[in-house]
Amino acid sequence: MKEHLKKVVCKAYTAYVWCYDLLCGRHPRLYPWHFQWHAIRFLNRDMDDVLPTLRGRVLDLGCGLQPYRGLLDKSVQYVGVDIAAAPGVDVVIEEGAGLPFPDTSFDGVLSTQVFEHVADLEQCVAEIRRVLKPGGTLVLSVPFIYQLHGKPHDYRRLTEYGVVQMLRGFSVDTVRREGAVGSTLAVLFLGWVNAQLSVNTYVWAIKALLLPVWIVASLLVNMLGLLLDFVDSTGSFYGNLFALARKE
Repeated sequence: MKEHLKKVVCKAYTAYVWCYDLLCGRHPRLYPWHFQWHAIRFLNRDMDDVLPTLRGRVLDLGCGLQPYRGLLDKSVQYVGVDIAAAPGVDVVIEEGAGLPFPDTSFDGVLSTQVFEHVADLEQCVAEIRRVLKPGGTLVLSVPFIYQLHGKPHDYRRLTEYGVVQMLRGFSVDTVRREGAVGSTLAVLFLGWVNAQLSVNTYVWAIKALLLPVWIVASLLVNMLGLLLDFVDSTGSFYGNLFALARKE
């Protein structure tokens, strides 16, 4: 009986996710009524601007499901690396291991929302620098204010000054703050509500039944976040950082 119930719950959850993705979008292209819309909309803008300019051989470090691969020029030789096998992952490495590529193998390295999960950050940056050609481009993003995720492998948050310090040995062209107080608060609040409504099967079932209410509430909170971003002149409450650097 319990196994049957688990199967029913699993199917119901799969149906809910499919329905939510259909109505609210799927990473990285989310609609304004998705509860994570503010978390990636600035990153999408910056990736849209930079990734089409990359050429040659590009390493996507921590590629996952390769959400930004489609932005690369068709001439790019793409290599996706991650610690877990998945469709599109070309090379699987052990956590903490060096990159299995010769020195100066790549013209560009892309890594989005990965560095907070790297235990030995100094070694990781050194490996990126090793496999990049002189003048090669590093494109990366990291969260600054964001919820705990990827437990237990969520080790750090970096300020813009921390990113510059991390990239010693690179020529840092850009470290851009993404978001402000409104978008940051919206992401945190909606993320908390989503997590709170997913603590067990019974609570999750209520959220599923109230999906239209959840979508409308997310839209309202996201629009309020836009308004608060407009009036925030502090520059201190950004949610994410985007950086562009070159190997010297």
